[in-house]
Amino acid sequence: MARPIRETPILFGEDARRFLEAMQNVQPEPPEVRARVLQDYELMKKAYERGMAKMRAREEANGGDDPCFKTV
Repeated sequence: MARPIRETPILFGEDARRFLEAMQNVQPEPPEVRARVLQDYELMKKAYERGMAKMRAREEANGGDDPCFKTV
């Protein structure tokens, strides 16, 4: 069973000041970083889709059961 989520701590003093300053000075990510993240996302999405296609093919060949996931 999952543990309950603890309360978010309240910041005081220097920690609170640094947090507020960081929230007011948010730097947007450079276009190169965003392009790399999107490229990685597309790569992982394609890998997932290939894996799911293989799993569906195994399930179809075995009458709806995928033998690779029998151990779960």
